[in-house]
Amino acid sequence: MNYATFHADGTLHQRLIKGTHEIPKGAVEVDSALWLRLIQETDGVWSITTEGKITKQPLPSAPQTREDVERLRLAAYAEPVLGSDRYFAEANRMQTMGEAGWEAVRDAGIARFHEIQARYPWPESQGAQ
Repeated sequence: MNYATFHADGTLHQRLIKGTHEIPKGAVEVDSALWLRLIQETDGVWSITTEGKITKQPLPSAPQTREDVERLRLAAYAEPVLGSDRYFAEANRMQTMGEAGWEAVRDAGIARFHEIQARYPWPESQGAQ
């Protein structure tokens, strides 16, 4: 069972897992579909309405610097489940150990790498490198 707590202003405070965390009084139980969104979608501010509905408000779009984009890309590459680095590490291990199929894993890593780059493009004013 998964739970969330919220600040007094309604914004998300904590995401908690029963059995791993102590669940405080007033925590809201969250179903598995919403839980995945809460932990994966970082493109907005999660909050709870006075009616108890959990919603996400988009972040204001601010111009990003090259350093901002680089930070986002590096975090996305390294993300353990959805990142590209895991594919490259697995392909490297497979190739080193003489296992078949490492090329397909490497190709999946390359595809994910390009998806991440497309999701976080360089600021237009600074150009791509």
